[in-house]
Amino acid sequence: MRFIGQRRARQRGHAMIELAVSAAVMVSCVAGTVQFGYTFYVYNQLVTAVGNGGRYAAMRTYRAAGSRDIEKGKEAIRNMVVFGDSRPATGVAPQVAYLKPEQVQVDWVMDESGKPAAVNVSIIDYTVDAAFGMFRFTGKPAVEYPFVGRFAPSESEP
Repeated sequence: MRFIGQRRARQRGHAMIELAVSAAVMVSCVAGTVQFGYTFYVYNQLVTAVGNGGRYAAMRTYRAAGSRDIEKGKEAIRNMVVFGDSRPATGVAPQVAYLKPEQVQVDWVMDESGKPAAVNVSIIDYTVDAAFGMFRFTGKPAVEYPFVGRFAPSESEP
């Protein structure tokens, strides 16, 4: 009987140490899961926005009367990615938090005759501020769609 009492006396406080260690491990696991989940959620929103913008770009009329017309077309595509509308109203919130049109890159792939063959749309320099770290996306997500729209080299962008 005396032996059992001595053993219990030596084990006092171990439960508190075990709780502190296991709580630190559990908090780290939960925090990592939250951070990964939020980053994955934002990345999924970016994938959807870039895909929608790429489909829009592939089907719209490519007007190329001047370099300004090409840039206005790219601006409409960027707006479609960021706002979900090629001509958004003033003050509209972006579909993905803190995404700006300047962070969307639009590149046309031309064939040998100078007509667009495909369009590449990607995100550049976008940072996700997760709970315990920051993740920067450059060049991803990205899509390439074959151009199936109308080629109008002499038309101006409205």
